[in-house]
Amino acid sequence: MSASSIKYFLKSLNDRAKKETDKGIGVCFNAFIVSDNRSQKLLEKEPIENLNRKINNLVKTETPEIVKVDLFNDSGQWLDGNVCDLRPKIEAPPSPSFQGLGEAEINAMVERRFDEKRREYEFVEMREIVKELSDENDELKARIEELETQNNDMQDDLEKKKQFRYYAGMLGDILESIGIRKEKLSKPIAELMGIDEKEVQKQLPEKSDQSGIVEEQPVTHPRGSAPISSEDQKRTEVISLISQFLYSVDNQLLGELFTIFSEIESNRGLAAEILEYIEKKKDFAS
Repeated sequence: MSASSIKYFLKSLNDRAKKETDKGIGVCFNAFIVSDNRSQKLLEKEPIENLNRKINNLVKTETPEIVKVDLFNDSGQWLDGNVCDLRPKIEAPPSPSFQGLGEAEINAMVERRFDEKRREYEFVEMREIVKELSDENDELKARIEELETQNNDMQDDLEKKKQFRYYAGMLGDILESIGIRKEKLSKPIAELMGIDEKEVQKQLPEKSDQSGIVEEQPVTHPRGSAPISSEDQKRTEVISLISQFLYSVDNQLLGELFTIFSEIESNRGLAAEILEYIEKKKDFAS
């Protein structure tokens, strides 16, 4: 093959390599020569920038009959290849019979077929790896979303607890401002206000409402039951009068009354003693 054929051979290889280098992918090449029906690898994993210089020097020094070049990317994956036949062309009269292929052509065909099979195997293997990595990535994404949801829920719960404790502390300050002492509060509100249990001087009777302040439960009658008796009506009226009176007093007196009610709740006998004291004071005043 003439020098112009070598030039075209190298140009086709450089054009193919440029498609990869334009994408930022490195390219290298291997070179084989065939002389006297013997194949020999002389260059391996050479940078594509050295292609023209290396092949031209190889042709000058080795004078091969055939030059074969294969292109690979940085990962070792085969990209393309080409064969340049440098043997002089001898014109021979056409022969009626087929003479067959020489050993060099057969070797080149076998090697090309082997390369195709190898690329096919590498492609299938890489496709399986990509599928496994994709499945793992989907599992990690689902786990991250689950953890983010749990984290958001925990932050919401923490914020609610902080707000609840804040308003409970405000409630405690309000009660103290009207004269209600901390030791008069039942356990649930005391805990929210940060009052240590050792500060409580006496244990109040356990209530089912868990409201935080001891109060008398109103008597309710289910719908459809018998009408309340006159005694119950009087009791309701008395409770209503007491409630109206409590709304009319100032905060200081309200706190003192609450303290008296708390003491009576702890010791019901104190009510009679307080009444007796009031009667004696009235008699003394008269």
